[in-house]
Amino acid sequence: MIDLASTDTLLIEKIIEIRQQFRLKSPDAIIAAMAIQNSSSLVTADREFAKVNLLTVIDLVAIAL
Repeated sequence: MIDLASTDTLLIEKIIEIRQQFRLKSPDAIIAAMAIQNSSSLVTADREFAKVNLLTVIDLVAIAL
């Protein structure tokens, strides 16, 4: 669990950048930015995240097969 604080200007800037550059919805941009900022991989079945080349995405569907 990671805290989202409105005072974290670097995170907010990254959210805006990802939202604009990759055309993600706001909740997805927040998730992607938080994963990038924390050097974390994102495990998901949502293929929209694959277009964010700054993010390491682990495809949950591929793992299940």
